Amino acid sequence: MMLLKHPKTSQLIEINEFWLRDHCRCGECLNLVTKQRRYDVLDLPANVMPLSVKYEGMNLQVHWSDAHQSSYDLDFIFDSQLESLKGRRSKSSNLTPWNRSIILQNERHLRFQLPQLVSSDSEVRSLVESLVRYGIVFIDDVAPTANMTELALRRVFPLMKTFFGEMWTFSDNPDHADTAYTKLYLGSHTDNTYFCDAAGLQALHCIEHSGAGGENFFADGLHVVHELRRRYPAAYDVLCRVQVPGEYIEKGENHRHSAPIIQVDPLTQDFVQLRLNVYDRAVFNTIPQSEMAEFYESLRQLLLIVRDKEQQWALKLCPGSIVLFDNWRVLHGREAYTGSRTMTGSYVQRTDFLSKARVLGIIE
Repeated sequence: MMLLKHPKTSQLIEINEFWLRDHCRCGECLNLVTKQRRYDVLDLPANVMPLSVKYEGMNLQVHWSDAHQSSYDLDFIFDSQLESLKGRRSKSSNLTPWNRSIILQNERHLRFQLPQLVSSDSEVRSLVESLVRYGIVFIDDVAPTANMTELALRRVFPLMKTFFGEMWTFSDNPDHADTAYTKLYLGSHTDNTYFCDAAGLQALHCIEHSGAGGENFFADGLHVVHELRRRYPAAYDVLCRVQVPGEYIEKGENHRHSAPIIQVDPLTQDFVQLRLNVYDRAVFNTIPQSEMAEFYESLRQLLLIVRDKEQQWALKLCPGSIVLFDNWRVLHGREAYTGSRTMTGSYVQRTDFLSKARVLGIIE
């Protein structure tokens, strides 16, 4: 191990020699255009060692035993350590947990007009920033058609293709084996618990509704999980640990995946994803029967918080307004309805959502 001292802060860190050699950023080791490594780990001698080390201002000059010369930015080395990464993630203030009263106070930050989005990149940035912070936004002044809905969404993100298609339009016709394709009450849930990688965002646009009911409701999974951890820490631990299987089966499709209902960052233990869908639960066989009572009690405690009226933001989705929300965070549902109701929508991959936020400088 090498002991390094930061010239300005006097911070001391110990660095593994192979890690340092592996992180040389010169043009021989890193393709400066593609930002990809030029070599395999096996191309470096396992016992590579520094022959000489020299500080030059904020740079570190190293002559290696494999005859390579490296020049390192010391800030890069210090910022690339585990503790620095954990510190940056823990200090993030991008997320605002909300319940009904909090989101109603901030609704003005969630509304965006399609004409302004089309003409202004800064408006796009503001939308993505609000989507990161609150997990939900609306795009208004959109003609109630699938084509215009797609145009509005593609202004911000590429769309995710699934067996539903890139864009999908649904009513109460049973086109798929999904409760959404009925007029029935649909409780709060997240989508795609049966996918290995659930959609990051979901968009919904009510194209027409001639009837009564059908009000939508949303709940912030981030706030819900914080409440669960505060009130019932044992239940929180169970739901972070137990693998819960989900499935989707129809002719030509058979999707299955198991993961905990609550997923956290393994470094900071901060919330990452709420994976909750009581409709798509498969046969539950991932824990012994002796642990079932504890699991079901934990799930009940979570669901009671989700269904608390103070957690639920109810509103009527009307033609002309797209709702776009974080499917890893925000739960959605709807009341039963009568008459004819047609919805169109789409998914966005999580990686594309986060990539856009990074490119715009909103998240690290």
